[in-house]
Amino acid sequence: MNSPESKPPRPFRPRLVPTLVMLPMLGVLIGLGNWQARRFEETSAKVAQYKRQHDELPAATSLDVAGPPEARVDALHFRRATLKGQIDVSQVHLLTARYKLGQRGWGILAPLQVATGSYPKVMVNLGWVPVDKLDGYLSSLKTQPPSQYAGRLRAVTDVEAGQLPTSTHQGKQVWLVANPAALAKHIQGLDPRLLLDVGEQAMGNPLTADKLPLDGYEYPIHPLPTKHIEYAATWYGLAATLVAVWVALSRRKVEDEGAASAKAES
Repeated sequence: MNSPESKPPRPFRPRLVPTLVMLPMLGVLIGLGNWQARRFEETSAKVAQYKRQHDELPAATSLDVAGPPEARVDALHFRRATLKGQIDVSQVHLLTARYKLGQRGWGILAPLQVATGSYPKVMVNLGWVPVDKLDGYLSSLKTQPPSQYAGRLRAVTDVEAGQLPTSTHQGKQVWLVANPAALAKHIQGLDPRLLLDVGEQAMGNPLTADKLPLDGYEYPIHPLPTKHIEYAATWYGLAATLVAVWVALSRRKVEDEGAASAKAES
């Protein structure tokens, strides 16, 4: 019995047009994969910073820290804080209307006159209150203000100092986002870089719909680092698939040409 003849290997000869199409696409896919790999490193560093600042360091009791003044804001970023002082209800500002639990309401910002330290005022994000309970909450805040506010400090650096309020509501300015730098132009002595987020979550408690304000802070890093690895693997996988398709097309084109040439000779 004669053994069947083995097929000769198909020669690899890249074609011009597929190659010109493949190369820029490959560069884009690899670039996207590298970008997500860098994002993984950046987000991992941010998570490590958060855990160090928030979980390991004690809660700050003033806005003063040891070290050079230019490093103060970074040293307080993500720090838990328990600040004593007086909220200035006459300087309440609102965050643009948003919905929670199916109700429309406002986020409430107000400056806290800090009782200790050399930095007198910090803007406090008190949380969210439904529209129909705003006046009642502000009235109780004025008559029976808490003497202590616990939460998490954060540096606010991604907004413009020249930002303007979007509107007014009952004589109070309404802002799209919490912007201490812009608010510092209206409130003398306000720290333009820091914001204190308070609420039930800030103290490790679950949210309860009947306890106002309804808010608190969430985990500040989104997406988590593992997501960037998934995204990077996707982009690199697409790059590998593109190369495999290019190789297959190159080989198939040569084989088709060889079959056509043999048919013409016969």
